Amino acid sequence: MMKQEYKLQNTYAALFLIHVILAYIANVYALGDPASIISIPQGKVQGTHQKAYSGRIYTAFEGIPYAKPPVGDLRFEEPVPVDKWDSILVASNNYMCMSFLPFPMIYGPKGTEDCLYVYVYVPRENVTGKENLEVVVHIHGGAFMMGSPQFMAGPSFIMDKEVVYVSFNYRLAILGFLSTEDEVVPGNNGLKDQSLAMKWIKDNIKYFGGNPESITLTGLSAGAASVHYHYLSPRSKGLFHRGFSQSGTALQPWALTENPLAKAKMVATTLNCTTESTKSMTQCLKKVPAKQLILAMKSLFVFMDFVPFTTFGPVVEKGGKNPFISEPPYKLLKEGKVYDVPWVVSNTRHEGLIPAGMIATMQTLSDLDKRWNEIGSFVLDINDTVAATDQMDVITKVRKYYLKDEAITNDNIYSLVDLFSDRVYKLPCEKAIRAHVAAVKSPVYYYFFTYILEMQSPIFHGIKPGSAHSDDGRILFPIIGTPPILKENDEKMMKHFTGFAEAYAKTNKPSFNNVEWKPVDPESRDINYLEIASPDDISMKKFKELGPNEFWDSLPIIENEKLF
Repeated sequence: MMKQEYKLQNTYAALFLIHVILAYIANVYALGDPASIISIPQGKVQGTHQKAYSGRIYTAFEGIPYAKPPVGDLRFEEPVPVDKWDSILVASNNYMCMSFLPFPMIYGPKGTEDCLYVYVYVPRENVTGKENLEVVVHIHGGAFMMGSPQFMAGPSFIMDKEVVYVSFNYRLAILGFLSTEDEVVPGNNGLKDQSLAMKWIKDNIKYFGGNPESITLTGLSAGAASVHYHYLSPRSKGLFHRGFSQSGTALQPWALTENPLAKAKMVATTLNCTTESTKSMTQCLKKVPAKQLILAMKSLFVFMDFVPFTTFGPVVEKGGKNPFISEPPYKLLKEGKVYDVPWVVSNTRHEGLIPAGMIATMQTLSDLDKRWNEIGSFVLDINDTVAATDQMDVITKVRKYYLKDEAITNDNIYSLVDLFSDRVYKLPCEKAIRAHVAAVKSPVYYYFFTYILEMQSPIFHGIKPGSAHSDDGRILFPIIGTPPILKENDEKMMKHFTGFAEAYAKTNKPSFNNVEWKPVDPESRDINYLEIASPDDISMKKFKELGPNEFWDSLPIIENEKLF
C-alpha cells in the first residue's frame, strides 16, 4: 500500500498507533447521554453531554448540516443552504471531508463527500438560549488538503471557559478548491463553505446561547490563512468581530494556488476525462467516484505524497458573479480593502519541524538530499512563481545559505527546520503583519511561541524537541494524540491559552497571564511582540525582522509585492 521510498520503520507505525489510541482514550470525555433540544429555523436539534478537561459537563451539538450535501450536480458548485427538516436531529456525529491522507496506518482517501456540518459546544448541562455568551469559532488546518474538527480542533479545553465554541467542516483539496479559471468553476468553494458556515453561525448561534454580536474567528495553519482571507473577502464582512490566526496568513506561499487549471487538467488526464473545454472536463470530473478523484491527485505529488504541500487551494478568481476574492491578497492589503476589526497573529520558533521533522521521522532525509536538484523547487513552493530558467539557481542558493556544503541529515535537521520556518511560515507572516497594520485602524497583535511542550508528538520521534508548527494550537483546541491528562507546565500553558481566548472574546483586547500586550505600532519598523517562553516567562519584546528578509527578497520569486 505504501511506496517503497517511505522506508517506514515499525517504530514509527507503532508510535502513530499510540497517537490514535490516545485519541480513543480521550473519548472518556464523551458521555453521550441525551441533552437539551434546541429549536432553530431549520428544525429541532438534540445535543449530548460531554466532559471538559476539568470534568465540567457541557452540551455538544455535533453534526448540524449548514449546506446541502455537495454531491452529484452540486460537486464543484458553490454551497447551497440546507433545507429544513421535520424530525428531531440527534446531533451526535462527526464528519471528515473527503481527502487524501499520506500517513501510515491511515494512508489513502478518507472521509465523505457529504461533510458540510457544524459543531456547537455550550458550557452548560441545560441550554436555554438565554445565556448570551461570547462565541469562539475555529477553522481547522491541514494545508487546505486534509483535516477535520474531530481530529484537529477538540472542545475539551475551551469548554472550561464561559464561551460557546463552534467548529465546522469545509470541502478540501480538489473537491473544495478546483478552479477552471473561468465561470465554470471559479474556485474557492472551500472558502465559500466557510463563509456560509459563518453566516449560519451568525444567524443561529443565539438559539444555543451565543451572542451573534460577539464572534471571534480563530484558525490554525490553513485555518489561520483562512481567517486572514475572511478579512479580505466581501462575502465575510460582518460575520465576525475579531480574528486570531495561528501560524498562517493569506500571504503564505502555500495559501495561494497558481495555475490551477493546469493542475486540474493533469488530474483529468489521469482519469481519462477530456480537457477540450472546461465545461466538458468538469462534467466528466463530476461523474468520477470521489475516492478515485482524490487518488488521482497523486499525479501532482513529487515527494512523499504531500509535496507540493497544497496542490489545490485558494485562488484569485477569474469568473463568476460573486467571487470570494478577485485580486491577489497582497494587492487587497495594499489598497486597504480589509475588514477593519482586531487581529491576533502568531508563529512558533521552530515552525519548520512540519515538514522537516516528518521527513526525518519517515526516514526520507537522504532522498531529499539526493533529489534536491530535482524536487527542490516543489519543496520550496517556487515551481509556479520562479521562471523555469531561474529555478536551479534559486534552489542552489537557498541550500547553500542554510545548509552550507553539508548533506541533509539528522545531524543538521535544524538547519532544514530554519529553512522551512523562514520560507513557509515566518517571513510571509511578517510581510502580512506589516501590510495589514498599515491598512487598518484596529489593533494588530503578534506573539512568538518559544515554549517546548512537555508532550512531544510521536510524529517527531528521535528528533531534538522544539516549538513546532501547531504546538500552540494543541493546547487550545486539542489535536489528535493530545494526552487526556497534561503534564504540569503544559496544563498551565493550556490554561493561559484558554484564558487568552476568553478574554479576547469578551474584551476585544488579548492578554496572557496579566502581561500588558502592546499592539504592533504602524509608525515603527520594530514590531512589538509577546514572547511566550514558558508558563512563567511571558514578556513583551521587539524585533526588526523575523528572518533573513534581504536574502529572500533578493531571489526572483514572483509573489506578493513582486506580482506588481
